[in-house]
Amino acid sequence: MTGWRALTLAAAVLLGGCASITRVDNDVQSFASWTSPVPRPLSFRFERLPSQQIDIASQDAVEQLALPSLAQAGLVLDTANARYSLQISTQMLTESTWDRSYGPYGPWGRRGPWMGGGRGMRGPFMAPMMPMVPMEVRSYQRLLSLVLRDLATGQVVYETQASQDSNWPIGSDLIPAMVTAALHGFPNPPAGLQRITVDTAPAPAPK
Repeated sequence: MTGWRALTLAAAVLLGGCASITRVDNDVQSFASWTSPVPRPLSFRFERLPSQQIDIASQDAVEQLALPSLAQAGLVLDTANARYSLQISTQMLTESTWDRSYGPYGPWGRRGPWMGGGRGMRGPFMAPMMPMVPMEVRSYQRLLSLVLRDLATGQVVYETQASQDSNWPIGSDLIPAMVTAALHGFPNPPAGLQRITVDTAPAPAPK
C-alpha cells in the first residue's frame, strides 16, 4: 500500500466513527467453473468449517459485515431455499522486520543525543558513542476468501481471494470493501491477479 493510502487508512482507524472515504487496495484472484447458467438472484446459505465453530460470535460478525456486498453482487441469503453454500473466511497475518537504516548514529547524525562535543576544564571532550538500537517495523496483511459450492452436486463453482497489505492493523470494518473487491466481475471474473481499489466509508466494527 502506498504511503498516502496507508495514512488514509490509519486516519480512518483512529477517527473511528467519523465519516471518511477510504481507498482500499486489494489483490484479487478468482476462479469460476459454472456448469449451468447462473441464476439471478443466487440463493445461498452460509457454510462453516469446524474451526469456525470455535468462535461463533466472531464468524457471525464477519458474515453480517459481508452481506451488503454479497447482495450487491446478486447473492441473496436464503437458508431455507438455498441452491448454493458460501464459505467465508478471513485472517490477519503480521510480519516483523528490523529497520537499520539509521546506521550507528541514529537519525540525529554524529552529534546526536549519544555523542556530543564541547570544551571542559581539561580541554576538548567527546561523550562516548552509543549505537542506536534498530527499530522493529511491523507489516500487516489481511486475507479474505470466498468459496461457493453447488449444493446439488457438491462442486465448487466459484472461488476467490482478496488480500490487503498495510503498515497499520487492518480492522474488520474493511471486510465489506474486501468482499466487494473479491467479487469483482462475478460471476465471470477476469483471469489472473487483479488490483482492485474500492472507495468506501468503513462500517463500525462489531463489538
